[in-house]
Amino acid sequence: MSMQGKTVILFGAGAIASGYAKLFADTAHHVVIVSRGESCEKLADEIQRRPDVKITGEIVPLRADASDFEQLGKVYDETFRRFGCIDIVVNGAGGNVPQAVVSDLDDFINMDAAVAEQMMASNYLSKYYSLQHFARYLKLVSAEGSVVNISSMSGLQPLSKVIHYSAAFAAVESLTRSAAQLFGQCGIGRVNSIAVGFTIGNQNRRLLLNEDGTPTPRAVDILSGTSQNRFLDVNEIAPYVLYLADAEKSGAINGHSLRVDAGFNLVSLSASAGYTRGNEYITDEK
Repeated sequence: MSMQGKTVILFGAGAIASGYAKLFADTAHHVVIVSRGESCEKLADEIQRRPDVKITGEIVPLRADASDFEQLGKVYDETFRRFGCIDIVVNGAGGNVPQAVVSDLDDFINMDAAVAEQMMASNYLSKYYSLQHFARYLKLVSAEGSVVNISSMSGLQPLSKVIHYSAAFAAVESLTRSAAQLFGQCGIGRVNSIAVGFTIGNQNRRLLLNEDGTPTPRAVDILSGTSQNRFLDVNEIAPYVLYLADAEKSGAINGHSLRVDAGFNLVSLSASAGYTRGNEYITDEK
């Protein structure tokens, strides 16, 4: 198989990463899982306990803040020291925080600039810093590598209420194309992204589901604008991450953003997911 013998670094160990981390462990050789807290250890342990995953190398958890340039550098250095090569990088760190939700005009006006900076650091700079370190390594060893940035469909079509999150991923989409051009012309590999639709995870569960498991009004709005009328399962995303990472299968694809979103926003959501003034939606409709 084309992934055999590969060393992979996975930044982020959340719900989406749990899907593709298992596939990389089953098809590649060494897998390094990086997170700021203990989630990397939990995910590595979970994978190692699964009887259906055929591990041929090492599954190594490392703690690092992906928005810290120096900490990321140590991850790359440790991986190279330990395994002698780095073939694939998946930049999946990031997320949203409650303080960054813009529900009305006052939220927008009064939001601390530090919150916007945090969104850019965790979702955009984390990927930029990782690309810098990977490019440095690839140039040093005269090799080609593959990068998959885990992006969001909000980077292609901004979502209401998560303005800074959407802006950060719009930057990620631009970065992906720019880095792909640079990596390709310099002969050091490829950079692609996956624009992920809505999944249910710890960060957005309360926003999308009521305590009884029924969808919230916002979830109803989202599902009404999704052609398949459902949320994604993280295991549906994983095969596409592996596909873009595998140079033998996707070597002609570079600078591409692959949407995996169950058909989200094929038609406009402006009439149903706008902001509110009192009890009325503010939309673009006249």
